[in-house]
Amino acid sequence: MDCTLLPERSIVVGAVFADKALAIRACGEMLAKAGHVEPGYIDAMLERDRLSTTYIGNGVAIPHGTRDSRRFVKSTGLALIQVPEGVDFGNGNVARLLVALAAKGEEHLDLLSEIATICADDEQLSRLLLARTSSAILDVIAPDRKV
Repeated sequence: MDCTLLPERSIVVGAVFADKALAIRACGEMLAKAGHVEPGYIDAMLERDRLSTTYIGNGVAIPHGTRDSRRFVKSTGLALIQVPEGVDFGNGNVARLLVALAAKGEEHLDLLSEIATICADDEQLSRLLLARTSSAILDVIAPDRKV
């Protein structure tokens, strides 16, 4: 994965959230802080999850905005939050890894595919969930990166 889309400063390990709305809002705030989105995107992320859950299975959620919210996206980027105790996304779905996404065009489809591949591998997912540092997360996601 291209580390410019997920720099170390856009990764949080060991987060705790009382509910999914707070978790999704934190994801959006990270995307905004990194300069990828305008603040309006955060509300669109919450709306998107209300329309249809962003929980994709295997303890992973991919919070992102609605199609109409693309106007708030300045550049494509990711933010990742590890939630060891998990956060309830409804219907018994507990997300322990949140991968927030903002995409300027259609390149998000490739990003989603890469993320899904990593998270479908139980060994890689376990390494992500047990990581203690953002650097350890990147070791799993982008093992060939230059440090």
